[in-house]
Amino acid sequence: MIMSDHTMKKFDVDLSQLKEGLLLMGGSIESMMQEARDALLQRNPDLARKVIERDLQVDKMEKDTDELAISILALRQPAAKDLRFVSAALKITTDMERMGDEIVNICERAIELTKFPPRAPHEDISKIFDLSSALISKSLDAFVNLSSQEAGDLLMLDDEIDQLHRKIYLELVEQMKTDPAQIDSTMKYIYVAKHLERIADHATNIAEQVIFMVEGLDIRHTGSLKSTP
Repeated sequence: MIMSDHTMKKFDVDLSQLKEGLLLMGGSIESMMQEARDALLQRNPDLARKVIERDLQVDKMEKDTDELAISILALRQPAAKDLRFVSAALKITTDMERMGDEIVNICERAIELTKFPPRAPHEDISKIFDLSSALISKSLDAFVNLSSQEAGDLLMLDDEIDQLHRKIYLELVEQMKTDPAQIDSTMKYIYVAKHLERIADHATNIAEQVIFMVEGLDIRHTGSLKSTP
């Protein structure tokens, strides 16, 4: 399909709006992560509830962004890199929406933990929070910069988070064995660590979509930038 100059300009505007929508959604996820961290570590149920309410905005952003992407596919019939960008955008919004859901789960655990006597969380909970937050930020940076190199570098960070999650899980299970009175509250922290590991997985999915956009390579399930023979 040959597009007129006017149509090309409108197409460029639509693509810019799509990218802006993704970045706004990502920015909301980043700030929700920080607030969820504060709510958990500071035992602040009111802040946790505010974060849960903010997830409704993320859901609306996903809907609006998806509608724009579908409209571009239907009306503009993009090709090559533009087609990969719009296709990836639909998947990225899904991953960000699911990150929002996992953040809500963390906040629900934070509220539940306020019903137990105060106790120090596992020492690595803050670390896995920070690593997961960094993975979100770096995946968005890779998207903004359209850098497959930056995106590829994130795969190792996800491996580190997986290992840390496993370490937290095993150590908290041992704590429950030695102190059965803490089982209920310890389980909440096990859930928090799992939610954070899932958030990291979704951020990694975004990095993989960046690689797809830039290189045209689908590395899902391979974890490698090398193309298959």
